[in-house]
Amino acid sequence: MSEFLGPHGKATVVLMNAHFETELPKLKDLKKILHIPDGRYYKSSGRNYHEVNKIHRLLNVLAELRGEDVNKYKNHSSDYLITVAEVHSNLFMALKYSAQVVDGFNLTDQCMSELDKLLERYRSICSMQDDIKYMWKTLEDNKEIAEKHSATDKTILNPDIPALQEILHGYGDSHYAQVAQEIRDWYETYKWKVKAPSQKLDSDIDENSETEVTQ
Repeated sequence: MSEFLGPHGKATVVLMNAHFETELPKLKDLKKILHIPDGRYYKSSGRNYHEVNKIHRLLNVLAELRGEDVNKYKNHSSDYLITVAEVHSNLFMALKYSAQVVDGFNLTDQCMSELDKLLERYRSICSMQDDIKYMWKTLEDNKEIAEKHSATDKTILNPDIPALQEILHGYGDSHYAQVAQEIRDWYETYKWKVKAPSQKLDSDIDENSETEVTQ
């Protein structure tokens, strides 16, 4: 069970970005627009920071996969709303609060565990490819050092870099593509969908819960 998603291990989480708390959508308005019994705001930098940061990292990875410059401020949230599971957005919500909403997700403990593993696999394959990317400069640097030390080893002084580049061409590309697609699939599965609002909800949050922003 995760403290982040509550005792039922599932919730709808909407990342928001606002300079001031007064800029956040009022909960009484969100209850009407989204047909939710209640919800709570929490600071993204608060006690569940590590869980929220996983989602920030996901959004940055997706931007990278699209070939965009990664902007941590664009994909960053100041606060997040947590409410009952399986709540979807709607057109009115998307239009009215587009400036505040970063992204939304229908999450479970299991899918957050899957995301953690996916992000680690992505970091790992990127690191592997970077090792090869910078190998050629390493070989050149090693050659300069060897020359200063009057080394005579030809494998250091004259490595066959073109041959090595040919052998290692496409190194890790297949695995990178696989992990990248799995990350995209995860996002498409759990992202906040824009649908017609539903009146029927299973409440995981007490209707009398407080609505102020919590750390």
